[in-house]
Amino acid sequence: MDSETLRFIRTSSNLSVREFATKINVSHSLISRIEGGDRRLTDRVRRMIMVTFGLTEEKLVAIKLLINEIKN
Repeated sequence: MDSETLRFIRTSSNLSVREFATKINVSHSLISRIEGGDRRLTDRVRRMIMVTFGLTEEKLVAIKLLINEIKN
């Protein structure tokens, strides 16, 4: 999962940075920094996102493919 995928998950869930951060129990500044490319996504935060939003590796691949399709 990269920052682009994280942002897609957050925005497609209609959550603000603060709401998303609260849902996964991290600070909003951490989410902002990850989305902005200033911090990398840790394994811990990645797992928290996957559990909270019911994601699997297959779903993450599908999301990434969708993002790439939208960009092209």
